[in-house]
Amino acid sequence: MKKLAPLGLLLLLLTGCGTTSTFKQSSPDGPPRPAGYPIPLYDQNTRIPRPVELIGELSIGDTQLTMKGGSQQGVLKTLMATARAKGADAVQIVSMKRPDFQSAHYRVVANLYRYTDTWETVPVSGQEFLAYLQQHQHTLDPIEGIWSDGSADRICIMKNNSKPGRDFVAFTLNPVLPSWKLGYKKMDIARETRPGGYSIRYHRDDFGLSKTSVLLEKNRAFNFLLHTADQSFEVFYIKLVPPLPAH
Repeated sequence: MKKLAPLGLLLLLLTGCGTTSTFKQSSPDGPPRPAGYPIPLYDQNTRIPRPVELIGELSIGDTQLTMKGGSQQGVLKTLMATARAKGADAVQIVSMKRPDFQSAHYRVVANLYRYTDTWETVPVSGQEFLAYLQQHQHTLDPIEGIWSDGSADRICIMKNNSKPGRDFVAFTLNPVLPSWKLGYKKMDIARETRPGGYSIRYHRDDFGLSKTSVLLEKNRAFNFLLHTADQSFEVFYIKLVPPLPAH
């Protein structure tokens, strides 16, 4: 099951026409993003979950001679196309105006941002992780292993206490979204006092953080309720049985 980023990923395929745009540059563009690259779109009251710097401000509107067109869908399509062209990682709406007596268009002002931090990455390949599982097979914690949430994504969970309050780290094995890279941290996990219980700091597709607590079911599965700005839904993970490398 894919997890949705706030507001933006549902709007990326919408279309429209008849707008003009002005861009105020604040810092150099980054490498352009490919078509369909998932850039989360946030409203002005939502905090972007990673440190960012401003690339520039984009204003999309119309001219006095434009009498129709400029739907909300078209304005958002223009916004996201510009964001990809500028190499943005996130977009935040500053203001959006509906059509009124003065204009037949939706008008939007938005800030385009790039991330400035380095996401924690675990430099362990799939083969190295399989070797780790074999080497420690008699002392592995039940939560260690390769896990699937039903999508094409896979995560690895292994012991790692290099961060305060963390006993295990979950990292991506074969991320599907191009905004996620091999080895990117997906979860910080800590043991709880109850048997089979773990507290989890879970990073959504837009890198936003959700905190939850889970209980392993027969050491093979766990689930939790994920809350986003738009909805709540259940995430279910099941442990996969990998082929172990030969001695």
